[in-house]
Amino acid sequence: MSAKGRVLVTGAGGFLGRPLCSILKHEGYEVHAVDLCHSDGPWDELKVTDLTQPGACDGLCDGIEAVFHLAAKTHAVSRSRTEEQEYRVLNVDLTRDLIAAAIPAGVSRLVMMSSVKVMGEGGFEPQSEAAEPHPESAYGRTKMEAERLVHAAGAEHGVHTCVLRAPLIYGPHMKGNLRSLVDAIARRRFPPLPDTRNRRSLVDVRDVARALAMVAFHRQAAGQTYLVTDGHWYSTNEMCSMIRAALGQDPLRWHVPDGVLKGTAFLGEGLRKLGLPFPFDRTVYHKMLGSACYSSRAIEEELGFRPEYTLDKSLPGMII
Repeated sequence: MSAKGRVLVTGAGGFLGRPLCSILKHEGYEVHAVDLCHSDGPWDELKVTDLTQPGACDGLCDGIEAVFHLAAKTHAVSRSRTEEQEYRVLNVDLTRDLIAAAIPAGVSRLVMMSSVKVMGEGGFEPQSEAAEPHPESAYGRTKMEAERLVHAAGAEHGVHTCVLRAPLIYGPHMKGNLRSLVDAIARRRFPPLPDTRNRRSLVDVRDVARALAMVAFHRQAAGQTYLVTDGHWYSTNEMCSMIRAALGQDPLRWHVPDGVLKGTAFLGEGLRKLGLPFPFDRTVYHKMLGSACYSSRAIEEELGFRPEYTLDKSLPGMII
């Protein structure tokens, strides 16, 4: 056993799991990783298993001091009842099973990775942890339920629990919407969007990993939920300009008028109500040009956390 004890990380092979395991390993912990697929990584032991299978969590936490629960179904849109149930199995039932294994095993610290989607779709004014949760998706609803399970376990059994919520995460080897945006701009296949002065919060994956490690072992974090961002608000236009600069592209001299995009979104809504498929509507407009702004002042003031990265600083390492 290492001098600092043994920790367990679920979803260890993922985008966030690897940098977290690296930090924990560097800090002297014996890292036990769990993932669906075999891979080499910064851990002492890797267990390849599907944690949603019956009995998969049995004995998993034996000898473990701290559990970092990252495994989840993370796509924010459900398209069917079957997929809705998948969110529940992966985000709620798995969390419940992991807690049921952790408490009898004597785990003293339980940290869960969550999302700002618990709070809804965001807006122009920065939201804090004090905002009442209003999840609008299956993902947000099931993450909210999982958060409550974690905190209930802490209150009932005297375990140090903490939940960390993050907005869109960027960084090396990222996937998802931001990766698609970078790729589209690189191929010059993304429309020149107007500057609507919207505000979006983002955070680097390495800062999220640092925050997870911090809240697990900081006394004041017990029983708390924290938001973590990189401390900046970005408009979509600003993000696109940063990406173009990182790609070595010249600044654009024209943009699609906002009124044209709003009109197209309105048209898309009407066509969809008639049962006709159309790729652009108000939901897509909001994802592109709406605001989703959050404040991480609490974790900074209460725990002394400071993000090390911003989007412009990280972009060169994200361009592949």
